[in-house]
Amino acid sequence: MKILLVNNVSLNQEKFKEQNQILFQAAKDLEIELEIKNNAEIFYTLNESTKIGNYDGILFYDKDIFLCRKLEKMGFKVFNSSLCIANCDNKALTYEILSNHNIPFPKTILLPLMFYYDEKFIKEFINYLETEINYPMIAKKWYGSEGKQVYLIKNHEELLKLLDDEQGKELLFQEFVSECTGQDIRLVVIDNKVVASMKRHSVNGDFRSNLSNGAVAEMYSPTEEEINIAISASKALGCEFCGIDILQSNRGPIICEVNSNAHLKNIYECTGINIAKHILSYIKEKLVK
Repeated sequence: MKILLVNNVSLNQEKFKEQNQILFQAAKDLEIELEIKNNAEIFYTLNESTKIGNYDGILFYDKDIFLCRKLEKMGFKVFNSSLCIANCDNKALTYEILSNHNIPFPKTILLPLMFYYDEKFIKEFINYLETEINYPMIAKKWYGSEGKQVYLIKNHEELLKLLDDEQGKELLFQEFVSECTGQDIRLVVIDNKVVASMKRHSVNGDFRSNLSNGAVAEMYSPTEEEINIAISASKALGCEFCGIDILQSNRGPIICEVNSNAHLKNIYECTGINIAKHILSYIKEKLVK
């Protein structure tokens, strides 16, 4: 069996090279021939056919939605699908879908889209936002990863500055779940089953729990309620595998974010569970059927 691994041309840092090594070793153990190309190596024309080689399936570890759709149109079975990746990559869309399925997440308000930055409207929006969500509040860009596009807004002046800096770009605002400051749990779901989990917490005072920002992780056994909410979110977003980040709020578990191509190395080091092998085993089983 021959599978193509697709990742992003810009992700050439050491941690991504290590992730690829984990995937290649898992493929070898499962007797899968794995080849790798980044999205920039697969040039294509939208209205013409493209040839990239013969593969039984594609493990798409990227967020290049257009390329993913092109590969699907060419007849390849792609894991995850372009629909899943789009649903997870756009945070506003993620929360909309979760809301449609009655899956709990922090109170969220979207900044309405604007063609031009309108200071009068921004003042009206701030007035509305401040009546609905208390300070501090969380601001997120619709697209982003590793917590780099997530901000803790402590007061009116910081909110005004962010909106002025972003000039009407895609933002959403959420309540700050204070009891979860700097901590969350990550559950990995594959084929509607939780196969690994860990708890992450900041050790440097950061309000975020991303390991890339210096947080640490420990093994964690999720509750039945946490397992159920993770599986429900995965199903709602159309994921065949994903990483679900959950906040343990005072009102119960709520979804923080969902990642369609979560990092493999950190949870492997924390739990000893080889997620790469689980993913490739699942793909192999699906392709054989």
